[in-house]
Amino acid sequence: MQMIKKREKFPKIVFLILAMIPVCLLLCIVILLVVNSTLAINQLGLFGEGKLFSTQISGVFTSGQGQYGLIPAIWGTLLIVVVSMGIAIPVSMAMAIFASEFKLGLLGQGMRTLLGILGGIPSIIFGLMSIVFAQLVIIPKFTGAGLSGNQMPPPGMYWWTPNSLPYLTSTLLGGFMLSMLIIPFLAPLLDDVIQNVPHSLKEASLALGAGRWHTLTNVTIPYSMAGIISASGLGTLKAMGDVVIVGMVVGFESSLPYPLFDILKSTAPLTSTGAGFSGGFSQGSFNPLRNSAANFTGLVLLVLAFGILGLVAYLQGRYKRKFPK
Repeated sequence: MQMIKKREKFPKIVFLILAMIPVCLLLCIVILLVVNSTLAINQLGLFGEGKLFSTQISGVFTSGQGQYGLIPAIWGTLLIVVVSMGIAIPVSMAMAIFASEFKLGLLGQGMRTLLGILGGIPSIIFGLMSIVFAQLVIIPKFTGAGLSGNQMPPPGMYWWTPNSLPYLTSTLLGGFMLSMLIIPFLAPLLDDVIQNVPHSLKEASLALGAGRWHTLTNVTIPYSMAGIISASGLGTLKAMGDVVIVGMVVGFESSLPYPLFDILKSTAPLTSTGAGFSGGFSQGSFNPLRNSAANFTGLVLLVLAFGILGLVAYLQGRYKRKFPK
């Protein structure tokens, strides 16, 4: 009997150890970020002019004492998330609805295959595609209208090119390319959520005389809203955490745009700003203060991620109480 009990406990212990691995890793990450951020917090401070939570930033590509204000980066994170999710959620939702509610046959299978292929493309490919997209669409349509070649500033291929038009850099372009990365991730999640709505609810609505559109908007989507919120939260975290696309398209230095919602300018988010602080994209010598500011940037990003997860959990709880399973 004791031997049987030991055999039953062994799988529980193994699964507990495996389940605790990501928790321990998360705790280690938090501890390392806090410890490595103490230098920047002690020397620069948190609030006020020239502090970490200020609008002054000039220390990304400098090896000495710089300004490491994160307010522009936080605002850039908000802008890039709003633009990317504003494109990704409607497109992903439409694809999920058509795939689950309408019999598309080969078209539906091709759509799922395409999403699988797009989901396997590395993010750097989307960053490189932004150059082609800008040259084919943005440059001919939005720059130099009515100007001769002598009147136009030279085209700047990258965001650091001085005295040139930033053809290939903007928060709008970065959000658009980032949405191309999020859609293959978000659409299958929304598809699963909508397919998990009980058929009995849809059949009851149709039996009462409701049309397909009325059933979709008043039964299917409200019932699956908790899952939609959860999937959208995961997509938001993915948009917040990407550094390759925003680094290539938006840049590594940020300043508050004027007006604040000007998405045609480049306002780097926290991810690329932290990458710039870390010195990985500069040729200067290693600077402890700048590296500490990069760790503090990661800590702020982690706090924002926890805030989004808390908001998602709160909204999920409300909809689950409203539409119990």
